[in-house]
Amino acid sequence: MSSLALLGKKRFSGIFWTQSVGAFTDNFFKQTLLALIAHRGLKFMGMPEETVGQLSGAIFMAPYFFLSATAGQLADKFDKAAIIRSLKILEIIFAVIAALAIWRQDMNWCVVSLVFFAIQSAFFGPLKYGILPQVLEPDELVTGNAWVETSTNLFILAGTILGTEFVLRGVPDAAIGGLLVVISVLGFYFSTTIPAAPGNSSLKVDNNPFVPTWQTLKLLGQRRSILNSVLGISWFWALGMVMLGAFPFYTTKFLHCSLEVSTLLFMVFSVGVAAGSMLCEKLSFGRLELGLVPIGSIGISLFLLMLGLLGNPLPITEHELTGLEFMKTAGGVMISICVFLFCLFSGFFIVPLYTLIQQRSNPETRARVIAGNNIVNAFFMVLAAGGTAVAQGQLHMTYPQIFAALAVVNLLVSVYIYTLIPEFTVRFISYGLTHVLYRLRVTGEENIPDEGGVVLVANHVSFVDWLIVMATCRRPVRFVMWYTYFNIPLVSFLFKSAGVIPISSARLRPKILAEAFVKIKQYLEAGEVICIFPEGTITKHGELNKFRNGVEKMVEQTPVPVVPMAIKGLWGGNFSRFRGGFLNRFKRRPLRSKIEVVVGEPVAPELVKAEDLQERVAKLGGDVL
Repeated sequence: MSSLALLGKKRFSGIFWTQSVGAFTDNFFKQTLLALIAHRGLKFMGMPEETVGQLSGAIFMAPYFFLSATAGQLADKFDKAAIIRSLKILEIIFAVIAALAIWRQDMNWCVVSLVFFAIQSAFFGPLKYGILPQVLEPDELVTGNAWVETSTNLFILAGTILGTEFVLRGVPDAAIGGLLVVISVLGFYFSTTIPAAPGNSSLKVDNNPFVPTWQTLKLLGQRRSILNSVLGISWFWALGMVMLGAFPFYTTKFLHCSLEVSTLLFMVFSVGVAAGSMLCEKLSFGRLELGLVPIGSIGISLFLLMLGLLGNPLPITEHELTGLEFMKTAGGVMISICVFLFCLFSGFFIVPLYTLIQQRSNPETRARVIAGNNIVNAFFMVLAAGGTAVAQGQLHMTYPQIFAALAVVNLLVSVYIYTLIPEFTVRFISYGLTHVLYRLRVTGEENIPDEGGVVLVANHVSFVDWLIVMATCRRPVRFVMWYTYFNIPLVSFLFKSAGVIPISSARLRPKILAEAFVKIKQYLEAGEVICIFPEGTITKHGELNKFRNGVEKMVEQTPVPVVPMAIKGLWGGNFSRFRGGFLNRFKRRPLRSKIEVVVGEPVAPELVKAEDLQERVAKLGGDVL
């Protein structure tokens, strides 16, 4: 299904437009409030405008700390669509209060209304990501997340710009408030089209927000991949907080430009994240592709470092540069390109991580896990704001120095995370192999069950078969391989990082064999995917070797379905045993040669026979493997 086709599906379009309109409403009102303070001199409790600006950010962050866990509980317990509609009714009420406050220029009630909107947003957060796996098919989830990230950034951009421009251009206060109410009503209308997404009615909701907050954070630690994905997303939003918070002062105080340039860079930021999210969807080919995450982190560090090294590349003038003048300079273009590419690679980074959280969290606790993500996000953004203040106030760092320092820290953080979770690194190598060295085509991918223990069996053509299979399957795969491969330098690290299970024959290493079957049983009972190459060796002639009966013993111990697969197009390639010697063949196969994986229908465990599986793989592979 194409990206645009998904937008036309009622089961997705309802939540898409509801969250898009909500993002616009929140930011339109917040920016209107700040513009009224800055350009009309309205006061809130006598505070300076800079203090109120910081306070508005804190107001929007606070509910995520204290209410996200409760919001996650409610989302897991009740129908998510019904909760969304209730929140949208409340939003209309809040919009009416805000409209009256704007009309009367009552800044106290404007800030109270902002508190109301912040609370509503905190409750909506776990819903918009928690509902997607219930209304989308597994192969639509990456596309859905890409659209959500794209629309969120673009509608935030639209709300921010219009909120400022309406005040600057003297649009009547009644019209501004009226638009706020109309947009909120439109959000409620879209919410009525969201399909039902029931929860677990037996779940108990704790009235004390602190207890579920701690319980929600503990949920994040149950799976290492989810916890580190949350930390990765939070780290990105910390970087985003620094960037967005820096733009007004970076452009006016350091670059000596008008505030118009700050708005321009904010537009570049939003469009960049949106473009990166959609490009990530295209490069993911409809599946969770963790191999793009390291690419994203490398791009983030590279262009953040370049932005820092640029310093102030603008010409010295007697007046502040306008947005148009800024873009006419080579330095302005370079700064804009760095910001855009930083954000584009950010899309590669966050879309797969959001998808991983949705796919790998327990459906009964998914909304609470997403709520935990929101809590950690808010915490990291507050730390980022405080760290920036210390860097400027105590260390006297300029913004380019801060950008460069963050680039280095981001690289170190990324390497640390990929060391903790080697799946990211292995997926990165797998992605590069199957999309740079080869052109991979997968047929029958839907035959691999989306959950539960399963055994994959495939022919063994080359040394990279396991990476090809990994790129084929949406789920994490554990491989069973001959134990001597673990002694190969460099490659052994990849095998161990990927959780490969070493195996031997009963004659050579009986202990290794026994341990292998114990691990296989444990993983299958835990609902994981195991892949084995039943030939036991890489083919030397391009044809199937006899399948051994190890797979029969595996399903005897743990009855799970077995899925046959045929890998085609690798024989004769650089990593096969065609004519011996890797170096002798290196120039024979061009880059981007075509390979194909054909996935057959699952075989029930009671029907599994090695001979039958060999026939099935041979049939799937056709004449040439």
